[in-house]
Amino acid sequence: MNSALFQLMMTQFRQYIREPQILFWSFGFPLLLVWLLGVSFSDNEVKEHTIGVVLPAQSEPAKASIKQWAEQMASTPHSLSTIVNSGEIKRDHLVKVKYRFHYYDNREEVVKALKRGDVQMFVELDASSGKRIYYLDPQNNDAMLTYFFLGDDPTRLTKVVEKNMSVLESPGLRYVDFLVPGLIAMAIMETCLVAVGWTLIEKRATKVTRQMRITPMSRHDFLAAHVLACFVFSFTEILVIYFFAQSYFDVHAQGGMLPFVLLVIAGNLCFAGIAILAASRALKAQTASGLLEVTILFLVIFSGIFFSYKQFPAWMVSVIEVLPLTILVDAMRMVFVEGAGVLDIAKQAAILSLIGIGTFVTGARVFRWY
Repeated sequence: MNSALFQLMMTQFRQYIREPQILFWSFGFPLLLVWLLGVSFSDNEVKEHTIGVVLPAQSEPAKASIKQWAEQMASTPHSLSTIVNSGEIKRDHLVKVKYRFHYYDNREEVVKALKRGDVQMFVELDASSGKRIYYLDPQNNDAMLTYFFLGDDPTRLTKVVEKNMSVLESPGLRYVDFLVPGLIAMAIMETCLVAVGWTLIEKRATKVTRQMRITPMSRHDFLAAHVLACFVFSFTEILVIYFFAQSYFDVHAQGGMLPFVLLVIAGNLCFAGIAILAASRALKAQTASGLLEVTILFLVIFSGIFFSYKQFPAWMVSVIEVLPLTILVDAMRMVFVEGAGVLDIAKQAAILSLIGIGTFVTGARVFRWY
């Protein structure tokens, strides 16, 4: 090999080794991501299906009967009886399912849980016949699979088909109704992190912040200007997304525009503050860019934008629930699919605003101008 070429290559390797962030993004971050996603989606335990049960209000015997059925179903994993090669399967959890039941006093509560993704379907006793009726959205694959498992019977082809499914068409049950609030929350986060965080990083890299610091300008005014400009841009973007979804997919904020606008403001304040804190210290654009990209990637994957985060292991759910994007997504879905008003989402809006104010003040205090 050409000696000069070899020496130049070795020089480049030494530069990589001297930059810890390069080693982290090349080795540490991919391994961390593989581990987190592997732990989340390659669970070797028996697959669990969550079902809601509406308890009869008037009849105690009926209530005891459906509870007894649910407890019996949940007590032991159910082996699928229609599998031909069950004796050859080594991973036993592949041919078994187990059920978890949540009890509700009325249909309104269980429908809300269904819209949130807390349950996949629900069961209610028919008042006249006393048989169990399964309520679900046929377009929900998990719900249909759960319904099939509950009716798994090797002799069912020789029996008269039992009519025990009721199709739900309640507003807010479609996947697009679940998806749009999450995408709006994601758009708020990405706009703030890019429009505020990346802009500040670029200005530090090009020494604009150094020049601004020697002027009589207030540092808080400088940072607040970025936040307010982001507010205007983001608010316009969110309105465009909302009215497009409304006109094309018939998706509405059932709780009204006021709680929706309140969450947009609180979300912008939260993520603009986080962007300032994330961009406050990094000297190199590559380091700060990687930090922002990792923040976006982790929040998008784990905050329940495209599917319910309740599918993750329980120890992860307890952490995911307190992430800022999760709080915003859950509150947005309350407004869109549950019809929540201002008072219903006031707590979430206050938490997001406090996070934004806290991170803004901290970021302004430790901000590196040059």
